[in-house]
Order: sequence, then C-alpha cells, then structure tokens
Amino acid sequence: MTDYYAPKFLRGVIQKVLPLRMFFRTKFFTDTVTYTTETVSFEFAQDKRGLLPYANPRRPAPAVDREGYQLKTFTPPLVSGSRTITPDTASMKELGELEWNSGVSPDERAARIAANDLMQLQDRLFRREEYMCARVKQDGILELPHETVNYGFTNIENTTNANKWNANYDLIGKLRSKSVALRKDGTNPDMLILGTDAATAFMNNTGIKDALLHQAGYLIEPHDEDYNGAHFVCRLRVPGLYLDVYEYDEYYYDEATATTLPVMDPGTAILQSSQERNYMLFGAVNYVENRSHVTAVGEYIPRTIWKEDPSAQILIVESRPLPMPRDVESWCVMKNVA
Repeated sequence: MTDYYAPKFLRGVIQKVLPLRMFFRTKFFTDTVTYTTETVSFEFAQDKRGLLPYANPRRPAPAVDREGYQLKTFTPPLVSGSRTITPDTASMKELGELEWNSGVSPDERAARIAANDLMQLQDRLFRREEYMCARVKQDGILELPHETVNYGFTNIENTTNANKWNANYDLIGKLRSKSVALRKDGTNPDMLILGTDAATAFMNNTGIKDALLHQAGYLIEPHDEDYNGAHFVCRLRVPGLYLDVYEYDEYYYDEATATTLPVMDPGTAILQSSQERNYMLFGAVNYVENRSHVTAVGEYIPRTIWKEDPSAQILIVESRPLPMPRDVESWCVMKNVA
C-alpha cells in the first residue's frame, strides 16, 4: 500500500541529452542572407584568372571583356515543427520536480515547459540545416520534398573497385592529383574530411603510414580544435600536400525509417580549403495571425497560438533555409573510397 504521507526523495534525474554538432553548417556556411520573399535569388559570377594583354604604347589600350553572370531563383523549403501544451500537461510534474508540494504553479510550469520545447524544436531545426549542408557538400544537389536543387557541382568521383583505398593504393598520389586540379580552379586545398570508413582506410594505407612516420621528427603543434564534431586525425606533410585531416561521425535519427544514420557517408572523402565560406539563405515565412496575413523575415521564426476550445498553447518554430555555395569548383568529393 502506498504511503502518501511518507517523505519523497528524488535521488537523481537521468536525462540523456545528445550533443548538437553542426560541423558543415558552422564551418562552411557562415554567411547568412535573409529575404523578404519566400523565393530567393542569387547571382553567380566567376573570374577566369585572365591576364591583361601586352599593349602598344602608341595604340589605344586593348579591350577586355567583362565576365558574365547567372541569376538563379530558388524556393527554400519550409522547415517547421510544433509542440502543444494543454492544461493537463501544465498540471503534471516535470522531470525532476518533487511529486507533492513542489510550490510550482501550472502557469510557471507551462512557461518552463514552453522554454524547453522551444529549445528542442530549435535543436531539431539546426540538425536539419546541418543535414542540408552536408548533402550539398557531398552530392552537389539537395533533394527537397517538391524539387531538386542542382548547384551544377561536377567535382565528384564514384570510386571503382580498382581505386579503393586499400593498404597498397597510391593514396598520396591520388590526393596530390586532386589538389592540383583544385589549385587550377583557384582553390588551395588544405583540409581532408573523411567519413568513418574512409578514415579507417586512410590510416591503414601504407603510403600514409610511411609519410606520417617520416614526418614524425618534425615539430607538429598539438591540435585540440574539433570543429564542432569533426575530430582531428593528423596533419599530412608531403611534397604537394599540406593537409589537416578530420573524421566526421555525427548522426541523426530518420523518422521515416526509424533508424539512426550518419550525416556524412562513411565511405566519402572531401578535399577542400579550410577557408571556404558559403552562404545560408533564408526566405520569408508567411502565416496568418489575428485574422491578418503576416510576412516574417528572419532566420528562425518562433510563434505561439492560443486556443480556448479545447484549451491549448501551441508553440511553432519555422524557417526557410537553403545552403548556397559560393563556388562549386572549390572542393572535390570522392565517394565509396572504402
């Protein structure tokens, strides 16, 4: 029989809170642009690194053509989620709250629940952004519910069985040739990002082992920065290559398949510059409030709907994000390397 008058003691509260890691979003998509419309437009131009021609001092200066540009228009997807707080929710004790005589009113409890719900909705929104940025970096396209955004990315290679990163594969030669191609397009690559299987194959490669053993006599400063979830593996120094190597093994829960999946494909490798900076575009969010149509401009739009019958407080967080690379020729992707 339960003794309702016996003192209640809560020895501890166990709540598993998974870390929020946003390596691609916070490292490479840092410049944000907000729009006053649902659709966003962006202009693309490229300098071909031309040289001014030699000129005759007795003749007019030679004409130099202007580089053209492209205007593209996209509709960022609406990313949205809600949580509902009912009188029943506000009447029940929270995690860690004493069961009786807690001194917390339903109104105070509802406010604390709302703050926690908004934080969790925002974390899910951030994870969606990280997933979008990761797909752009790995695929060069973004599959959305109603369309596919194709950025025109071509520096992608699906590795054949003959070129897998096995122990005896000339991996240094491969990375050097890819680096030369990127430098030709105007990028100086100094960063190699690896999925979990690619990282294992990289460290088991004989050429890489020998190179790291050879450079062990050099002073290599400690490297503690993990770039928000991407873990430092090593610094590779060989002629033609100066790379900081990272492994990224963040995961997300896929509701459709009820499985936990990696954000970065395990067998994928990305070669690029650590200084790359891309855009994150945010379209406006349109909704109805107090019988009026509202256009909200911003990165993240939180709002609250109050219902009286049945009584409920509905919290909503919405956004229209779209990753936008500055230069789709500034990195290269090698898939299925291991």
